[in-house]
Amino acid sequence: MKKLLFAFILISNVSFSQNFPAYDVNLLLDKEIKVIQKNKNLQKYGYEGFFKNKELKKKFNCCESHNSKYAGLVGKVFKVLSAEPYKNIIGVDKYKLKIENSEVGIIYFDYNPKYEHSFPFEVIGGLDLPKDFYCKKLKVKKDKFEDKITTSTPYASGISFVKVERNSNQVIYFNINETGSTLAINKKGLYVLLENNKRISKPNLDIDVEVNTGGSGYIYNAFVKLSKEDIELLLNNKITDDKLYIFEGTVDKESANKIMGYLKCLVQNNNKIN
Repeated sequence: MKKLLFAFILISNVSFSQNFPAYDVNLLLDKEIKVIQKNKNLQKYGYEGFFKNKELKKKFNCCESHNSKYAGLVGKVFKVLSAEPYKNIIGVDKYKLKIENSEVGIIYFDYNPKYEHSFPFEVIGGLDLPKDFYCKKLKVKKDKFEDKITTSTPYASGISFVKVERNSNQVIYFNINETGSTLAINKKGLYVLLENNKRISKPNLDIDVEVNTGGSGYIYNAFVKLSKEDIELLLNNKITDDKLYIFEGTVDKESANKIMGYLKCLVQNNNKIN
């Protein structure tokens, strides 16, 4: 337990940066945001959500596929002046971001706090996240028939955590998915590469497989109890890559921030890790 407490002390002052503030939209105020590039095959569709007026009726620099032209926005840096909440025509909670660029002037962006993929910006310098930012995203379920509480995190790059609490004892599990185009049954091996040349290796761990109903190929899954040493490594070193049997995946920096943030939330209230 001393090792785990020491690890938490080490990470307590670590700041996580990311681009998407979800419902904490005020974190964007006075920040500079840069319109990110799109894949070449998506550039012909332009950018969605940019408007000339506050009423969000006149699209800015129209039109490519009814959206703002790609060339007129890509790479431009805007300052966020305000974020006004509103409900759209079907009652969805959204925000009108008032943004300014020295070249194009003041325009508006229709911000949806629920969908990260619809936010086409990089926040320059990252966001200064509140301590409970990731903790608010955890789902807690209390068992009706026994003294058990299960807390689960959202997925990020196919990775999530599950904490199970029974009689003041707590266990944290690591859940990881990876896709593969070929079928491999009864295979073993979980490998996780971390920053600072650290790694977690579990070569004898059984790997489950099922058909990918949401796409082609197969989904491989590993679900394993984390040791105190595993938790300490993950609290202090971000994940960069993973492999289930021979199926590999890369974890982007923003997902790595989320994974570390979610685990920090699970650990910080622990009484005992078994």
